[in-house]
Amino acid sequence: MNEAVITQLTAQMLWLVLLVSLPIVLVTSLVGVIVGLIQALTQIQDQTVQFLIKLIAVALTLAITWNWMGEMLLSYSLQVFRQISQLDL
Repeated sequence: MNEAVITQLTAQMLWLVLLVSLPIVLVTSLVGVIVGLIQALTQIQDQTVQFLIKLIAVALTLAITWNWMGEMLLSYSLQVFRQISQLDL
């Protein structure tokens, strides 16, 4: 494996991390803003309410997207193992 292949695999890995984490980050941010707005309007300032709702939202997001995330990670892993198997030692 030369430096170009390692650089390409590293760049792909960073994009993969971004893509896999994006749904969770977006849902958590959106739920946090909505719950924060509702808490400000109703003057309920309990932090456990926000944490619990975010936790449920993240769990649901993971349950919905686990198949897609697994396929992405598995295809990247197979690609890396193919590159390793083609090494000339």
